[in-house]
Amino acid sequence: MNYLSENLVTEAHQHVDVINLEEACDMLKQGINIIDVREHEEYCQGAIPGAINMPRSVLEFVVSDHLNEKDRQKPHIIYCRSGGRAALAAITMKKMGYANVHAMHGGFAHWEEEGRRIESNPA
Repeated sequence: MNYLSENLVTEAHQHVDVINLEEACDMLKQGINIIDVREHEEYCQGAIPGAINMPRSVLEFVVSDHLNEKDRQKPHIIYCRSGGRAALAAITMKKMGYANVHAMHGGFAHWEEEGRRIESNPA
């Protein structure tokens, strides 16, 4: 990551709710949406079970394909590989009117390191 992108991610983290893995697991038990903003190729290599793939690179264009107007007030967990894209995506979703978005700290890499369940070839 270069200096500019690091600053953008740092700033984004100041404006989003970042949750840890335990909080994410508790929220997932309640059946909320979990959004994977990694690129499709990354997602296809393994994902958190039930995750919706909306790559950060096209998020603004595909969010309405997966979420409807009622989803604007529902909680959503967003994750990427390590947390940077998730924070940026959370800011974007907030700007798009999704009020209850949470970025998962450590992303998929941390999920995997902790030995949590992974869906292989989810696409």
